[in-house]
Amino acid sequence: MDCIDVIGYAGTGLTVLSYSMRRMLPLHIAAVSSSVALLTYASFTGAGPLIVMEMILLPINGYRLLELISVPREPGGLDSL
Repeated sequence: MDCIDVIGYAGTGLTVLSYSMRRMLPLHIAAVSSSVALLTYASFTGAGPLIVMEMILLPINGYRLLELISVPREPGGLDSL
């Protein structure tokens, strides 16, 4: 197993992790991280369909993450994230 495979498996693990999360902030952090890892993996392996999918998902999850970070919160209101 080389370094690129490790990146691919890490991206896969982060994707599975994001599906198991209940709170939005950690979910989007894991989703953005998995997109970056899988996009890196796909770029080195030439996996075209995976590149297309991650190029679509990365901006969506990045935008949602920025929305969550920029929302003013009330004290004790982090439970909804």
